[in-house]
Amino acid sequence: MKVSFVIPFHNEEKNCIPMVERVVKYARRNHLIFEVIPVDDRSTDQTPIFLRSLFIKHSSVKPVFRKVDIEERGNTMGKALVAGTKKAKGKIVIWTMGDMADDTKTYGEIIKKLNEGFDMVFGSRYMPGGSRGNLDRIKAFLSSWGTRLAQLLFGVEVHDITNAFRGFKKSVFDQLQLDSSGFSISPEFAIKAHLAGFRLGEVPTIYTNRVEGVSNFKLYKMTKSYLTLYWKLFCKYRLSF
Repeated sequence: MKVSFVIPFHNEEKNCIPMVERVVKYARRNHLIFEVIPVDDRSTDQTPIFLRSLFIKHSSVKPVFRKVDIEERGNTMGKALVAGTKKAKGKIVIWTMGDMADDTKTYGEIIKKLNEGFDMVFGSRYMPGGSRGNLDRIKAFLSSWGTRLAQLLFGVEVHDITNAFRGFKKSVFDQLQLDSSGFSISPEFAIKAHLAGFRLGEVPTIYTNRVEGVSNFKLYKMTKSYLTLYWKLFCKYRLSF
């Protein structure tokens, strides 16, 4: 079964080459049938140049380049993930971040769980065995409460839906309409998959905060986007009944 690794990059010239090489090395070592889809999300540094060099070096690397749109504002990670996933040919898709925060050791456990019958499997920092690592305490608090609120409002039973790190069957993505452009794509995808009746699972993972580059993470904007998303989904799926 083919696995598509989708990796968003925005001005990640220091991380894009080692991150893609890390995934390629993992996939080859574990004898996967795979492709890597790095998505350049409107970068203004050398990220696009480096991704083209990786395309030349590895036949399994198939980059997507999102063009600059003057009407787009703020973080557009969600659009990058959607663009990459639409290009994916694998029956299994794994979203993994370009800042090298995600533990590649978790890939195998995610794939195993999907093969056991789950439709979406999260790399969870907050379940037993998982760890937020060196993630800032305030960020960790807000991200964990983002999941707790989803548990309360929508009955989601996993522990970490605010982290984009997850694997899922491509058929799940094809059946859902995702609207978030930024970080809120993570809980949106999880909540909509849960409400549509798909089976969600999780495996523990250890998070590592970025070493190189500058984060696009903005606490206020992220919190506001999550609350706006939850209210819209609650009105649509709960208050409508």
